[in-house]
Amino acid sequence: MLKLFIGFLAGVFVGYLLGLVIPVKFFLITCLALFALAVLLFFLFHLGLRDF
Repeated sequence: MLKLFIGFLAGVFVGYLLGLVIPVKFFLITCLALFALAVLLFFLFHLGLRDF
């Protein structure tokens, strides 16, 4: 639980620093794209399509 909390705080801190440099809209689009890719890969591996 403590590792999860520390990871969350580190993520928020890095996100804040990136937010100072990168515009929020670009950051949100990138996050959504990465999330969609992660979900797609999860479904592919979950269905057993490991040979693509």
